[in-house]
Amino acid sequence: MSTDCGNQRIGDKSIMEDNQSLNETSKLKVINHEVQSLQKQQRLTSLLPEYNKVQYLLLSDTTTNCAPLHLRNILSHFNESQLNQFDLLFILIYTVALESGYMCKSDHIQTMVSPLSSTSSFHSKNVERLSKLKPIFTVTPDKKKFTMKLNSVVDDRQVTAEKIYALLTATVCDDLMIVTLSPANCLNSGGFSTVLLISRYVLDEEKDVKLSFHRFCKMPELTTILRDKLFVPMRNKHLSWMQAHIYPSLDAMPVELYENLLQYLNKYELNSLAKVNWNLFNVTVRSKHYENLRKTDEHVRSVHRYNSPELCAARSIPCPNFANSTNIKEGKSHQ
Repeated sequence: MSTDCGNQRIGDKSIMEDNQSLNETSKLKVINHEVQSLQKQQRLTSLLPEYNKVQYLLLSDTTTNCAPLHLRNILSHFNESQLNQFDLLFILIYTVALESGYMCKSDHIQTMVSPLSSTSSFHSKNVERLSKLKPIFTVTPDKKKFTMKLNSVVDDRQVTAEKIYALLTATVCDDLMIVTLSPANCLNSGGFSTVLLISRYVLDEEKDVKLSFHRFCKMPELTTILRDKLFVPMRNKHLSWMQAHIYPSLDAMPVELYENLLQYLNKYELNSLAKVNWNLFNVTVRSKHYENLRKTDEHVRSVHRYNSPELCAARSIPCPNFANSTNIKEGKSHQ
């Protein structure tokens, strides 16, 4: 009897230990789950690490918490404590120029950049390399006029960079900055200009502001204005002067894409397309679809020419007359 009681006590004790271990395991799972949830929430709400904040960002992505790497590189060339609103806005304009396929005029940086085709204007490696060099520009003592010479980064196999430059000028008038981009003399054309409200994009200096980019605001708007009003139109002028295809354009599509599109056109539509310009003429007449239509048309014309009355008379054979042959067959059937 005592043995049975002892065995029962041992069994109850083991069951209690198992229950306790299960409770501890479940508690650990709950704690781990809560810790993971907390860590996930912290990752979502906390600031990005330094190397993630600045990589592959544009000026339009600038916030009070992070700024692009190339913008930080450019600002590092200056004593930020001595930069006023005019200086900072001109630096922002130069940053947009880098992102739009331009570089500061300098002879020793020609080998540092990779050439750009006419179908693109942004090259992350070019922007990063050029931002490590201090921009060269002139400014009046009162800091009311800034001047910089910009070169378009293009394919160096087509034209030398010295021939396609533009003069960037920024003039301060009260709270306004008049920005002008003038082409080189070889283009014989007008330039482009726009007016920026300085206080709209660069705030007044405050004591609590530690970094310059904390004073920047509405960067997407500034980027869009500068690109659409200045840098993209001027780059298009440079490309047109080079007789390069400006993308997007019907003249700048890949050859295989032309083949896919031309197969849906008949010969009359192909002839109309070939009359647009020399480029589309060459694309059209060299396409496989045009060649097949031409061969089919030549074959049909040769058959008609072979069965013409003149050739039939020369060969002393009756000219085929489908109407008579039909009547003959009908006559035979009546007989």
